[in-house]
Amino acid sequence: MWKGPREGRRSILPILDLRERNYRLAVVNGWLVWLGDTFLNPNIVLSGFAAKLGAPGALIGLLPALLQAGGMVPQAFLAPYVARFPQKIVLYRKVAALRLLGVVLMAFSAFLLGPWPGLLFAGFLLGLLLNALFTGVSSLPFWEVVAKTIPPERRAALFSARNLVGGLLAFLAGFLVREILALPLPFPLPYALLFSLGALSFGLGWHLFGQVDEPVEAPRTARLDLKAPLLRPGFRRYLRVRVVLGLAGMAEPFYAVYAVRALGQGEELGLYLSLYALSFTLSNLLWAKLAEKGSKGVLRAGAALGFLAPLLALLLPPPLFGLVFLLQGAYLAALNLATTTYLLNLAPPEERSASIGLGNTVAGVFAFSTVLGGWVADRAGFSILFLLAAGLYALAFGLGSRLPEEG
Repeated sequence: MWKGPREGRRSILPILDLRERNYRLAVVNGWLVWLGDTFLNPNIVLSGFAAKLGAPGALIGLLPALLQAGGMVPQAFLAPYVARFPQKIVLYRKVAALRLLGVVLMAFSAFLLGPWPGLLFAGFLLGLLLNALFTGVSSLPFWEVVAKTIPPERRAALFSARNLVGGLLAFLAGFLVREILALPLPFPLPYALLFSLGALSFGLGWHLFGQVDEPVEAPRTARLDLKAPLLRPGFRRYLRVRVVLGLAGMAEPFYAVYAVRALGQGEELGLYLSLYALSFTLSNLLWAKLAEKGSKGVLRAGAALGFLAPLLALLLPPPLFGLVFLLQGAYLAALNLATTTYLLNLAPPEERSASIGLGNTVAGVFAFSTVLGGWVADRAGFSILFLLAAGLYALAFGLGSRLPEEG
């Protein structure tokens, strides 16, 4: 998941200068959210949990789709509602409580419903759904509050600090995940511990950001014209690339499922998490530098690496399977950065809100391709799924060459 842009060459000390209160709260929020995302990583932890529970592939594919789509699909429709709040932080606090309730429900289900697998999965899925439904609602006020409270010259430093330290914390947390999954406890108690740590991290992080001092502004009532971006050929080409990338993502949660079911590597999920987090964090330094020359090249580089990952998954022996997650962290970091920054650079200022809302909503709808991926894995096998994903990433690479240049 992209946590924000990284721009320019800045020293560590200015980045970690936490004396200003709003800046400090936003940075520490990012660190804690990174930890929460690690303990509840949808492509590794949640997929591995569902795989151990014996869930069908389509349901496993639904898990990351719910989280990703929940944060993106509502944006185009909620923007006018959010704009009516003179202080967006008020809405953020209320929605954060509902998101936390979902994660707590996941933890309680894993602690209490182990003897009843059907009820366990139902409680887990309900909690995940509750969290996902309100993720998109909290995303818009988050960005609004950041824009109002962090000066433009400090925003790059803010997200650099969040991502650099948060990513390193996630890397270390991956080893803790590995140790917890290896505990001599009956299933699903190790996962219950992980869900509890996720709830603690998210809850504290969301609470801290909710304490930001946001200035009051007059509510905005202007309507968004969602049709305007579609009149530009460049935006339509961009949407085609996002749709193909969304379809290619059908295989993302199934590398962990393949490791658990086909390779017997269930206890290595924590190691895979660490490799993923390390790769995502460090590769962002490279992608951010390349993005200074244009996000189009970063997007195509991410698609090229995405093409290689499913092929390696079929070829690597179990001891080397962690390389797939190293590659996954690198290309998802590239794509998350490039698809957002390219859109920001491409959209005219008067259409920026409509372009972002429409682009993210369309991409969120196609996040449900992982459900299709689960169906393909169950019916045709992992080999067909991975080859199909490789072909779609190759298509995205080709379509990316037709995108207009930025600026």
